[in-house]
Amino acid sequence: MTRELDAALFRGICEDVLGAAFQETPEFTVYASTDVFNSGVGIRLAFRKCYGVDVRRVRFIDGLRWAPTGWCDSEADGSSPRILAEYVHAPPSDPVEQAITAFWEEILEVQGLGTSDDFWECGGDSLGFIETIDFIGQEYGVQLGFFDIGASLTVARLATLVRERSPR
Repeated sequence: MTRELDAALFRGICEDVLGAAFQETPEFTVYASTDVFNSGVGIRLAFRKCYGVDVRRVRFIDGLRWAPTGWCDSEADGSSPRILAEYVHAPPSDPVEQAITAFWEEILEVQGLGTSDDFWECGGDSLGFIETIDFIGQEYGVQLGFFDIGASLTVARLATLVRERSPR
């Protein structure tokens, strides 16, 4: 069953996307082409905002260009598209990941975050970063600083640090 989704909604919210297509089986996948770096998280969240659909995978590919209306055909030339980058949504799988995800969903006001979603790409700011460090300290007794975490601030990264350093 293919959904009828108005491409104009997505085109309006993701102006730097040059073209996009989607496939519903075996899991909901969005294919997108862009000239600038674009976040799989951003495209996934934009798709949910426009259509209420939870995207499992975002594949950045070469060559898609918007037609005057509607979606692009991801296999217009009959060949498989060249995948430049891929984002795969991974839901939290243990209590630590679930707690961090729930905390971020609350402070970021974003639902359906996964373990590979980056705090900064999801709208996080320095205050939220400090709140996260405080949450980890209070909940798990683990004291972290910016240099402990580095540039990659994901649920998976934080959960790993908590598991490695937790005195509990």
